[in-house]
Amino acid sequence: MQPTELDNYSVKRFGMTLTDSRLAVLALIACVIGIVMLLVNAQNMFGSGRLHDRAVQLAHEVADQIKNETNLKQNYESSLGANCDNKSKQINTASNTIACWQDKVQQQLSNGTSRIYLDGSVKPAQYVIMVSWSEPSSGTASYILRITPPNPITKTDATRAAN
Repeated sequence: MQPTELDNYSVKRFGMTLTDSRLAVLALIACVIGIVMLLVNAQNMFGSGRLHDRAVQLAHEVADQIKNETNLKQNYESSLGANCDNKSKQINTASNTIACWQDKVQQQLSNGTSRIYLDGSVKPAQYVIMVSWSEPSSGTASYILRITPPNPITKTDATRAAN
């Protein structure tokens, strides 16, 4: 029998060596880490979207209350030191409504803060509703909404109503 070229190789290689196995495992680990990082980023983006949506809902909630107010003497500006009192007979006062709404913002948004002030530099005057919160990945975020009350109010009217 004549020797062939294949006979010159004494060992025929079938399967994977230990080095091949290690490289395959490292490639698999790199792929898994990449996929996990994509999922974490997607979850962070989805979570921050939920905070923004909730802030928008809270701002529109108080805006609807202001728009539906019929009493011109009600002043919906935020006041320092006002506390939410659900047990008092004066539950329907604007300052109590705003204090309770601010508590809600603080509870439902991470590091949530809110402020409402009357901007008298525009005619008719508008309430400016600001809601701020902390985004886990990007820091502080804010949502600002301007509304004109149905009964145009002036800064003088608001000052008189507060006194």
